[in-house]
Amino acid sequence: MLYHLVIVAAYVMTAIVIGRQLPSFVPDIAPLTGYWIGGCFFLICALAHEFIMRRVERMEMQKELRTIKRDLSAAEGGLERFEGILGGLAGDDQNMDGFASEMKMLRKLLNQLTLEMNKGQEGATSASKTNGATPPTAKERPVLVASPEVEDEEQTAQKRSEILEIVRSGLQENRVDLYLQPIVRLPQRRAKFYEAFSRIRGPQGEIITPRQYLAIAEEAGLVGTIDNLLLIRCVQLIRRVRQKSTDVGFFVNVSARTMRDASFFHQFVEFLDRNSDLNENLILEFAQEDIDSATDQVRDGLKMLADMGFVFSMDQVIRLDMDFGQLAKDNFKYLKVSASDLLPGGYGLPMNIHPEDLHEALARAEVELIASQVEDEDTVIGLLDADVSFGQGYLFGVPKPPPAAN
Repeated sequence: MLYHLVIVAAYVMTAIVIGRQLPSFVPDIAPLTGYWIGGCFFLICALAHEFIMRRVERMEMQKELRTIKRDLSAAEGGLERFEGILGGLAGDDQNMDGFASEMKMLRKLLNQLTLEMNKGQEGATSASKTNGATPPTAKERPVLVASPEVEDEEQTAQKRSEILEIVRSGLQENRVDLYLQPIVRLPQRRAKFYEAFSRIRGPQGEIITPRQYLAIAEEAGLVGTIDNLLLIRCVQLIRRVRQKSTDVGFFVNVSARTMRDASFFHQFVEFLDRNSDLNENLILEFAQEDIDSATDQVRDGLKMLADMGFVFSMDQVIRLDMDFGQLAKDNFKYLKVSASDLLPGGYGLPMNIHPEDLHEALARAEVELIASQVEDEDTVIGLLDADVSFGQGYLFGVPKPPPAAN
């Protein structure tokens, strides 16, 4: 607006100058005629200014319209893709409530993770203040000759610190991926179930496995977050798979820490409750040691999950001297034992029945036996002799991401 006023003022001043000074330069022009000529100059300039501004506004409007059309086209394309994503996540029954609960749970997990990391940083700062006001400078540090044992400890500590940082950044930046390993029916070797594993990607694309990060994440209190994120990934996958088949089951490991953590466990149960329609496809897996040492709170949690219709699997089995009937009553329908402990003549686990009666005892309790860590064909032959119906291991497939699952 000010710009236009300045221009108009310039027109007025120029017209006044022309009206007053033109008769001085041209004696034949009367003073009144000079003012008429100055007024005509002002009118011509004003019309020219109006024409130019209208043209500029028209060009800007056309440019804005083109931008709006382009943005609208991009928005329509994005909306179509978003609807496709929602449809894939929700499944053919369009379970949008379940999808909303996943987003809600993700927000809670990320908020809690941020709080935990802030607490950890505050604790580290406090510790540094307690141990000393400031770290020594390079000139102040004494030069020591470290022994090989000290160097190994320093390298181990540095490696653990690097892994912990990858875990934390992976959780914050949503780089926790779902990997699946098939569990096949013997002897056909047709995949009947899949076990879900988590893999965490580092900022450079490096992959770390549970064997590398699990103990470190346990110490840092991050296992609950990983368990819940893995559960969300698996639920999303089950929804997609159910559009084509409903008879595929997915095993998801749950740590005892997740069960003991009141905050995580509440979210865990709430999420499963909202997705209880998937209980036929989702099997929750627990380590035998965690079940043996379960607190009353954990056992109450298992009962709640069982009442929702979810069944359980017990893995990392180190003993078979158990009441299989009670195991079934506690809703454990699957028992996963290392193949080397099931081979004829190689039973190394404590049990209170004859090894040859194991299959019959489990059948009476309606508990399915799964042989894990199957890595060669000779093991398969031995498992068939022992009447083992399911097998899992590198021989049947390594863990890998499902198509478009991540």
